[in-house]
Amino acid sequence: MLFISVEDFYDKAKNEQRLTREQEKRLYLKMRAGEGEARVLLLKSYLPFIASFIKRSPESIRTLDTVYRCIAALERCADGFDFSQDFESFVHRLSFYLRSCIVGAIADKN
Repeated sequence: MLFISVEDFYDKAKNEQRLTREQEKRLYLKMRAGEGEARVLLLKSYLPFIASFIKRSPESIRTLDTVYRCIAALERCADGFDFSQDFESFVHRLSFYLRSCIVGAIADKN
């Protein structure tokens, strides 16, 4: 996923649709079987969540670098998460990863 500006990211993110829990589980099973397209669909479905997270961050760090850091965090989170379990939601874990990215971006800025 390549973006030329933060606004470009926001525009592309708002066109993506969130998946239901069942759709996520099906994509997870396909992803575990090695299907790359399933991983891309799963990651794209969380772009609006990342966009809203970045919009709530301090304006000084709303850069393309922060966008790519958050996307990398999304990839790490998706690769290490077991969607078949039900005791922790993916959004909860992803928000932890994203908060870590935002804090890191603020620390790098200063």
